[in-house]
Formats: sequence, C-alpha cells, structure tokens
Amino acid sequence: MKKVVVGIISNTVKVKQYLLMSSTNDCGAYTGFYYPPGGHLDNNEDKITALIREIREELSIDVIPLKEIAETDGDVANQITYWWLCKPIDDSLLFVFDKQEIKDIIWMTKDQILDSENVWPATKKFFKKYL
Repeated sequence: MKKVVVGIISNTVKVKQYLLMSSTNDCGAYTGFYYPPGGHLDNNEDKITALIREIREELSIDVIPLKEIAETDGDVANQITYWWLCKPIDDSLLFVFDKQEIKDIIWMTKDQILDSENVWPATKKFFKKYL
C-alpha cells in the first residue's frame, strides 16, 4: 500500500483560499490536474516528517503540521492519503520551486476547487466532505 501525505495550506485575503499545485509528471488522465502539496512517505518515515520534507522539497517553504484532518483512499490503486492542516512558518509564502517537477501553483477558493474540471477527484471529495 502506497502512503501519501498532503498539506492543506490556506490564506485569507478577502475569502479563504487554498494552495494547490500541478506536476509536470505524467499522471495519466490526471496529468496537469491540481492537488495540495505533498508526496509519498519513505520507508519507515512518519507522516509529519514526510509532510515537512515534501513541502520543503516542492515549494521551498517550511510548515508546521497542525492536525490530521482525514485519511482517505487515493485516486490511484493501493494508495492511502493523509490530509493535514498546515501553517507556513513564514507568512510571506515566497515559493521557489523546480519547474522541471512543478508545473504551476494556484490559490483557489473551496467553490473554485469543487467547480474546477482540473482538480484531482480525491481533492474535490476531500474538500466537499471535510472543509
């Protein structure tokens, strides 16, 4: 069973928005779709360590994992996803990301996430049920 951990990072300017990204990797039917930052747990790695490591690798920001919100099946067979609420340590949220790996970063409201045709189905399900 593959284990994935993702971080829900939000900001509120006028309305609450959530940080999503898309990968340059070939994800089959979901190539270019948006999802929260995160990634796979390495062997014998705990969820918090993996979450901090993955977000640092992907976005060059440090986060504090506040609490696990849910554990769900992923969109990929034999995958479990752990959804965590995270707070960035630096509120400026200046992202430096590898454009070889990350295609795009976007802020979306919950309604935009639910209405978008380019958000991973598991991400939509999570936002509909838990946020």
